[in-house]
Amino acid sequence: MQRILHFAQDSDTSGFFPQLARWHDRSRFKMYFATLKPIAPWLREYMQSQGVECFSCDARRRVEYPLAMIKLARFLRRNQIDILHTHLFEPSVVGLLAGLLARTPTRVVTRHYSDYHTRINKKWHVRLDQLCTRLSHRVIAVSQHTADHLIESEGAPPEKVHTVLNGIDFERAKVSGAAGPESVRREFRAEDAHLLLIIARLHPEKGHSYLFQALPKIRRSVHKPVRLIVAGTGPYEAAYREEVRALACDDMVSFAGFRQDAPDLIAAADLVILPSVAEAFGLVLTEALYLGTPVVATLAGGIPEIVDDGVDGVLVPPSDSGAVARAIVDLLNDPNRRLRMAGVGREKILNRFRFEDMVRSYETIYEKAIGNQPSALSDEPLIADR
Repeated sequence: MQRILHFAQDSDTSGFFPQLARWHDRSRFKMYFATLKPIAPWLREYMQSQGVECFSCDARRRVEYPLAMIKLARFLRRNQIDILHTHLFEPSVVGLLAGLLARTPTRVVTRHYSDYHTRINKKWHVRLDQLCTRLSHRVIAVSQHTADHLIESEGAPPEKVHTVLNGIDFERAKVSGAAGPESVRREFRAEDAHLLLIIARLHPEKGHSYLFQALPKIRRSVHKPVRLIVAGTGPYEAAYREEVRALACDDMVSFAGFRQDAPDLIAAADLVILPSVAEAFGLVLTEALYLGTPVVATLAGGIPEIVDDGVDGVLVPPSDSGAVARAIVDLLNDPNRRLRMAGVGREKILNRFRFEDMVRSYETIYEKAIGNQPSALSDEPLIADR
């Protein structure tokens, strides 16, 4: 049995790691979980309930990262970890260096972001991304767009790179009941209004500002009142609240913070919006299409690999508030078109984005890396036929 350790940041609002714990093949892999920063108590409790041993490097500041690397290297050696799988930027830099120090036999990194560092001209971050590629035996890209960027812009060896589309656990993407969406609409005063929803980290790459700037035109052009729920947390909340106030749209917008009832929010909404400037994948879009809510999103990163423009949603150019406004207005003023789009993408999501299939693809990559088998980047994602 191979021992695998997943190394992440701290908490996990998406449920990604709990789902890994649930779906990994216990007959072949013993799973461990570690974090760079202090682990969220609820996450430790859940992972341990699944039989997953947890470890935290407890680094609260970057100056503590060298010590964190040493702590992790010791944990890797002590537990004789066979496979180290890192996630996100800082855990990958620290984790892969620790894996090298500990001589962990197999090192894998997942790129959950795409061309962000290149696009904002963070040269040292790009170099560290390239270092992570060199330190790993396999690189998993969460979309074909991410894989292409790794190879064409960062010079990653094609034989190292595998595209594995993110999956969702359909057991988690369930509405609480018929009363759930109705309760959401009451909570946000949308019983007789159109309800828009954005679920995303409060960060400029998610494009919140372009949605906010579209609100005055939407208000003028739609026949009913419009409400917008902004669900998520992040360092830009205060700035975004001020931006909404400056646009005189604070009566339309509710900042809801982190919500555990995301499926109810999605099912209650008329449209789910994701106006990202950069997006490796866009998991919330798969959840929206699965639950039957049309989407408005951008032609950024891996989003076109999820949304079929004009079929189950509308895609617009990134960084264009006018295009965001027009797409939303057109759909809100055409209920028949929204109805035709609702539910069209569900079968596609069921077939192509199952979390269990994603994990099986990960495990195939581990086995190839362990056996040092040659691997090449195929023309299609490993889970394209899901």
